[in-house]
This record gives sequence, structure tokens and C-alpha cells, in this order.
Amino acid sequence: MAAGKKPGSNNKSSCGSGAKAKKGDQTGDGHVLPGSMDELRKMAQDAQKKGDTSRAEHLFTMAINAAAKGMKRNQDGVASDTDLRACEKSNEGKLSQLLVERAQVYLRQGKTASAIEDAETCTRADQRCEDGYRLLLQGYEAVGAPLQVQLEACERGITELESCEGGVSSEYLVKAKWRLKKAINEKLDSQDAVATDAQTAVKETQRLADDVSDPRHVTAAADWGSILATGAHGVDKDLQQAERYLRRGADRGDVIAQRNLGLLLLELDRPGEASQELNKAAVAGDEQAAEMLRYLSHEADIKRKEAMEKLEELAAQGHPQARAMLEELRAQ
Repeated sequence: MAAGKKPGSNNKSSCGSGAKAKKGDQTGDGHVLPGSMDELRKMAQDAQKKGDTSRAEHLFTMAINAAAKGMKRNQDGVASDTDLRACEKSNEGKLSQLLVERAQVYLRQGKTASAIEDAETCTRADQRCEDGYRLLLQGYEAVGAPLQVQLEACERGITELESCEGGVSSEYLVKAKWRLKKAINEKLDSQDAVATDAQTAVKETQRLADDVSDPRHVTAAADWGSILATGAHGVDKDLQQAERYLRRGADRGDVIAQRNLGLLLLELDRPGEASQELNKAAVAGDEQAAEMLRYLSHEADIKRKEAMEKLEELAAQGHPQARAMLEELRAQ
């Protein structure tokens, strides 16, 4: 969690902005709960051992609120790193441990976002808390956070632990670091391989499009023409060459080539030719071509209606040519 983010989760602050533990708080069976941070923590730990995670969560929250009672916050209710560390010191390092314990409960409950927030707040309160970084990584992994985000948290933990007095090395974090680096490198290699495969496939498509002896020639011409028409896969857009290859496929009955040639001809402002090619594809069952034809027909109807309205307006104003054109159209 960023230094400016409000610590805690689900609107129950990890540093005491939520409900305070106080004399008079009760358990479900009517017993009054103690207000002492240590007593509440002990009860929470007992509940956790018994598998009562809901009660453990509640008691850990009360203990955290008791520990953080009176801690300063800004107008947004956010505690600074400085105040978190002061609270940690005044409680002899128990605030960070309470956050760790509640984060563990959250993870068991599947409340990963809350676990991440507690773990992050813990590392802000105590930059040397290895368990905080460990739980932060576990939370990130559980939610599928980007590998780079996990690595950055891991490296931050290693740096903080090694820079503290006496220097501490975390075997867990070091192993996690190299595991994440390996995973990132493998992912990059995989992406490079995919890109290389795509480039190879494009080159092979181009070769087949020009090889009339190959039975795949027609399909390749349709594909290569479509690539040229759109500039896909990093290929320079070339409408003239695109028409050439698409027509080669379209004339040999390739439906995709017919549809894409129709779309290209529309782009080249040749609607009559475009409609012919789209109609071929639509007759062959291409729904995209049929939909485009319906759209073109609708547009044509609108333009025809607008033209008729204009002629009628001119005819009403006494223009003889407009009256003649209008009579001719109505006679058709």
C-alpha cells in the first residue's frame, strides 16, 4: 500500500480509525471483552488455533485498534509512515505483529485484498518485518498480481532487511526474488517466440500468395491482401497491392477475400463495385457482408429520401427541371 493510502481494510483501519476496543464490548455469549491489547491478542490467537477465523479476525481488529489508539491522522484519516513507526515503537513492536497475524487470518478466509493491505501497513510500521513482506508476496501471488509488482515488493523487503542494523538476510525473499526473475525472463522469451512465429507466418503467407502452383495460393492471397489492406502485423498498408491480392482470391471464390475486397472498395469510394463483391460473399453465407449490404441499403434509402425531398422543394418553388426530374422518378 502506498504511503498515502489509508491503512487497514474494509473500512476497519489497521491503525485505529475504526471502532475502538473499550470496556463493555461483548462476545456473542454476553461475556464482556477486555480492553487490553495483550489480552485481546491472546484471545484472538486462541480463536485462531480453534479454527474460529471470524472471531479471530474480530479480536485481532480490536487489539489493533487498542494498540493504535490516539495515533495521529490527517484530514483524510490517513496515518503517516512516521506515526505508524512511532506507534510501533510505543507498543514495543506489537503493532506489526498484530497486523501480520490478522493478515494470516485474512488469507485463510480468502480476503486477499485485506491481507495485502495489512501486510503492506505492517512493512510501513516496521520496515524490518520479514513476515510482512512474506505475507505481502503471498497476497500478491493469490490475486495474480503482475510478476514485476511481486518482484519489486520482494526486492524492497530484501533491501530494507539488509540495511537494518546488523543486516538480516531473508532466505525466503531471496529465493522468491530469483524465482520471480526466472518467471519474468521465461515470459519475455515466450513473448519473443510468439512475435517471431507471427513474423514467420506473415512471410510464409506472402510467399504462398505469389506461388500459383501451391494449392493454398488462393487462401494465402486473401490473407495477404487483408494484411496489406489493414497494415496488420507491422506490414506497411498498401491499398493498391491489397486490391490486387484480394481480387485474386475473390475471383476464385474465396468468401473472405470477396467480403474484404468489398470493404476495401468502399474505402476507395467505389460503392458500386463494393456492393457487387459484398453481394457475392453474402450469397455464400457471410453474415458480415450481408450486414454491410443492409447498412448500405439503409444509407441509400436515406439519401434517396433526402434527394426526393429536395426535388419536391425545388419543384414547389417553380423550378421546371426539378419538376421534370420528379415526374420521371415517380414514373419509374
